[in-house]
Parts: sequence; structure tokens; C-alpha cells
Amino acid sequence: MKVLRRIASAALVLMTGAAGILCGAASTKEGASPQSSTSPATASAEVENLLYNGDFELPCTEGPPPGWSMWGASQFKIPANFTRDTSGPHGGKACFRIHHPAGSEGYIVSSPEHAIRPRRDMMYAVTFRARTDRPGQSVFGFTAYESIKPFLDAPSPGFHAIDVGKEWKQYAFDIHEGWDIFADQSKYLLLTFKATKDQKEAKTLWIDDVVVTERKSAREGRLVDERTLKYAPLEHRLRSGQNLEFTVDAGQRLRAATKDAGGVSFHRVAGWTGQPYDKQGQYALKDEMEQAIREMHLPMTRFYAVGDEPFGLEAAIDKVAEVCRRVNVPQDHVVLEFETQGATRKLPPETWAKGVQYSLGKGYKFRHWEVTNEPFVVQAGAAPAFATSDDYVRHFKAVSEAVHKVHPAGQVGIAVNPASPTWCNYALKQAAGSYDFVVGHYYAVSDVHRRKFEAAVLTENFKVIDRILRASALIREYNPGREVYQYDTEWGMHSGGPKGERADYVDRNANIFGTIHRAVRLIHYAREDILRGASSWQMFSRLNGQGFGVLSQDAPEKRFLIYWLYYYFNRHVGEQVLDMDGTAPYYVPAQGDDPLTKPNEFPGPLTPALVTMSKDGGSLYLVVANGSWERSIPCRMKVRSFNVTCAAGTVLSHPDPDGKPLLERKEDAVADLPIRTGDQQVQFTIPPHSVVFVTVE
Repeated sequence: MKVLRRIASAALVLMTGAAGILCGAASTKEGASPQSSTSPATASAEVENLLYNGDFELPCTEGPPPGWSMWGASQFKIPANFTRDTSGPHGGKACFRIHHPAGSEGYIVSSPEHAIRPRRDMMYAVTFRARTDRPGQSVFGFTAYESIKPFLDAPSPGFHAIDVGKEWKQYAFDIHEGWDIFADQSKYLLLTFKATKDQKEAKTLWIDDVVVTERKSAREGRLVDERTLKYAPLEHRLRSGQNLEFTVDAGQRLRAATKDAGGVSFHRVAGWTGQPYDKQGQYALKDEMEQAIREMHLPMTRFYAVGDEPFGLEAAIDKVAEVCRRVNVPQDHVVLEFETQGATRKLPPETWAKGVQYSLGKGYKFRHWEVTNEPFVVQAGAAPAFATSDDYVRHFKAVSEAVHKVHPAGQVGIAVNPASPTWCNYALKQAAGSYDFVVGHYYAVSDVHRRKFEAAVLTENFKVIDRILRASALIREYNPGREVYQYDTEWGMHSGGPKGERADYVDRNANIFGTIHRAVRLIHYAREDILRGASSWQMFSRLNGQGFGVLSQDAPEKRFLIYWLYYYFNRHVGEQVLDMDGTAPYYVPAQGDDPLTKPNEFPGPLTPALVTMSKDGGSLYLVVANGSWERSIPCRMKVRSFNVTCAAGTVLSHPDPDGKPLLERKEDAVADLPIRTGDQQVQFTIPPHSVVFVTVE
């Protein structure tokens, strides 16, 4: 099977419910003291099993044993696949058989009616026995809810890939309230078992003697409860009103624009499409492709797995430098990550130091070093380099120390998963003082086929940005007196398809849906000082997987919609952001608009806008996205402290919500924008589902 980049990232990330909780690696504790599972009626006074019917001794005639429930989509809730089995239990008379037919998605949880109800400052130890008919990885974890009537997702302690064989084997996991969860938020915990981590394979898992016990946690202190963090909400700049009308004063400058927001990430030096170098180390970009990248005016980029190339780390660094020279990306605005693709093997700290020292010795200006790409993701069929977040933190701190010894001015970045307390909050606390920047990969993980266009391109962005702001507040909490910033080195719309297609093959991630989604994010990234810079995913795609398409060497003369977004956006971000005083029509999610967002949650302008001034003060640049699928919106911008003589504009749009991201012709999506000027005003109409770029002289 061809391995696309997002397979190593989101497609193989284990998730639960709408919350999309990313999962870490297994933490199997060999040699743990075995404990016999008992039903409540026979629980011993010595060790109380909090789990109802964890030994599966209660009789049943069909379907899951009492105390257990089928979970997931209704079409996969087939009682014959989840049965009490008396043919070969580990102990007692019965065990639980969980069968996963190839291509299905059903799994099992302990029943909500008998959910574990965590208490403050307590530790919960889980042990169980498991075997399988096909040795390999199964999944154990926790599904968490804040409420079960109705169901309301809560942060989960995580999911774990476990290696299971044909013989019974014991597994043990601990979670600590105040560290892995907060009892008043994750109020209901359901033990969760999946027979396989690979949905394509047919596999049967048997479990037995499942025990959950409670005792006082021995850990001192607690993580910062993110719900208590104080931070300013996203500033929308425009008030709610009937029309898009605002005034800008060229003498009132908010801040320097975040120009590094307009980056696009390369995959690897020798990437999966064979560019920019092939596996033999030969430069593979055709002239028209190289020119196309150069014309994007990229302010920054990122390469990962630089130390995982067949031609070696030092040669790979040389080749990154050559790519940067050819496409005009400044080296000091490039993020480099050395370790293996998929985080299956870690490089020793001395190897990191050697690579950094080599770069410095060659006179290269690289200074941003990202340690491990998504260490919390477990690749199918591969052992993870980091079984727990503690493993990663230890490795990160050792690498950071080694890099800073040879490059004191270097910036070392830690990789976190903002959706997981263990892989974000905990990691930031434990590694505090060792990281200079934080990498969150703020993909918009959404079901784009079930969401209204406005919800996908506006609400989802406002929600993700709130998560970024919350993460920045957490970073400040753990690093008082230090300037620590965020770099978003991978992001974009990341939705699966209606038939389970991976994001790489979902056109809406990169057609007009994904393009306007990115435009809205870029406007806020550049305007609001949310993070230091961002490079979205990804530079190269194959024509059979256009979900993150920017360029493809399979069609070097053609361009994707997202290409033209970056082409124009990076030409319309000046040096200084100007404030806007005025109104815009607002979008407020209504019932039925968005299954992933509550009604009235995260409202904001239907037309987010960015106004900046050029370095010499001779030009104003305006970028406006229209997040309405059907409505054209007139815009009137009044200008002060700047003499308006003329204006020119471009509009980027496409009429087909299911159109291919790759354009046959530029003219299919790009056109001139009619503009009127006079009396210190700039006026035009923004077409539906479009983004416009205006230069005012």
C-alpha cells in the first residue's frame, strides 16, 4: 500500500466520538500483579472491581454480555460479532469474543449505565487478559463523556495500541485524576476495546478478567486545568451589522503582520511523490514546478524526517539548503525535523547535535529544530518509538540540551497533541524550560460532508483558533518569564469522506471548501499574532489523491485551487496590520447547521478581513473571504491618512462544491474583481464562497 503523509498522521490516529481524541502508544506493564475479575455480586472485600461483569460470568443468550455495549455507527452494531464465549476463557466459565469483519468499524465499550465515575485525586488501575486469532495490534482505551443523557464528549485519557498474540496475556494501565483527566469534566469513563487497529483486516479478540480498581494517587500536584486559563478570545475586529462597512486609518497600526503564516510544508527531502529529490538523491523538480514554487513567495516552510533519508543526514541538510536557494525561502525561516517518518525510531541526542553542528559549519542559517513529527501517532504494524508521553519528554529534553550546547541561539520545538491532556498539557508541564516553540498541527478535523459550508469554513476555524489561544495560555502558565511561541508546521482541512475515504482522497479538503477554509485561517493568522508562523500541508500530491493538493508533478502545467490562494495571499500581506472600525454580517450557527458545534457557539463575521500596509507605506492590501455559499456581499472601505488614487483586485472562487481541486485552467477560478474608488473609499462586491485580494495605491 502506498503510504501517504497523512497515513502517518491523522488517518491512522485512533479516535473516539466527535471529539476526535488522538491517541498515544501502548503502555503495557509486564509483570503486573494479576487480579481476578469478579462481578459486583461476588466482589471481594479486599479488592473491589469497579467494573460490572468484568469476568463475563453473568449469562446471556445473544449479543454483548451484561454490562457491555456495542458502539460506533449503527450499521456495525451486529450482535453476532460481540458475544459471550465459553469455549476457552482465561478464568471461570466464559470470556468475551469481539469479532471485527474486514472493512467494518464496530467496537465495544463498558455500558454507560455502569460507567466508571472518577473522583478527585484518585488513581484507576485497569488490568485485563487478551488473546487473538491473528497476532498483531488491537486497541484498548477510554471513551469519556461529560454527560450521557444526552451524550456529551469529554477529554479522554487516551487510546493504546496493544500487541496481542494467540495465548492469553495480561495488560495493565493506570490513569490519574488531575493528570490524565479531571473528574468534574470526564465524569463517565467507558472502557473501550477494538479487535484491530487496521479496519481493513478481519480479526477476533477475546478479553477476560477485566478489573478496574481505585486508590489514592501517589502523584504530587496536578496539571493546570485548562478551563481555568485566562486569555483574550479571538478578536474579530468587526462588529455585527447588516453590511460590510469599515474604516481604516493608515496612521493607526496594530502590529507587524505575521507574514510567516503563508508557508506550505514540503513532505521530506525525498518525498513520497519523488520530489524535490528522488531516493537516489537526484534533484527531481522540473523547471516549471520549481518556478511555480518560487512564484508562491513562500515566507517559510518545513521539512521533516531529514535524518531518515537513504543518503544520510548531512547530505539531506545540504539538499534542503539547495531547495531553499532554488525557490527563495530564507533558511532562518525553515523548520527542520530529523527523526524517522511515523515516529518508529528515535535518533540519539548526539546525532541531533552532529546534524545541527554540521549545518552551522556549512554556514547555513537554519535555526528551528522540531523534535519528532507527531510522536503520539502509532503507525499500523509498527512499534512506536515512544510508548508514553513520558518517553517522549525524556527524549525531547535530552535532544534539546544537546542541540542548545552546539547551537545556543537555536530554537528547539516540542510536538504536542492539543486534543490530548497527556500529550499536550502533561508534556508541556514536564518539559517546561526545555522548549523554545511548540508545534500543535492544528488540522480542522471535521465531517465536511455533513456540515453547512459556513460551519466548515468559519465556525471550525474560530473553534480551532480558540484552541490555539488556549494552548498559548497554557504555555505561558508553564513557562513564566520566557518567550515561548507556537509554529503550526502542518494544518489544513482534514475531513474523511462519506464512505470512509481518507482525507487525502476527499476533494472537499482542497477544493472551494478547503480553499475558503484556509483563506479564513490565513487572514486570522496574519492579523492577530496568534502564532509565529504556519506552513500548511502539503506541497506535492498525486492526481489520485488531491485532498491536500497544491502542486503535482503529474501535471506540472496545472495548478490546484490552494496554489492560487497562496500565490495571491503572500502578495497581499504587507508589513503592518491596520485596525478596522466598522461592521460585517455575522454567521451564528443554528440548529442543524453543524453536528459538531452547538447552536450559537463560536459566532463571527461572515466576511473576515485583513488590511495591511506595505513597508514603504505606498500601498494598502486588503484580503476578504466570503464564508457564505449563496450570498454576495457588498464591501465599502473608507480610508484615512492615505491618499487613494486607484485600486485593483482579484477574486478566487469556484462554483462546484464537489469539484476537483486541480484546475484545468487558471481562469476556471481566478478573475479580475471590479472595483470603484472615489472620495477616499474603495467599493466592490464579494461573490459567494470566494476570497478577494485588493491592492490600493
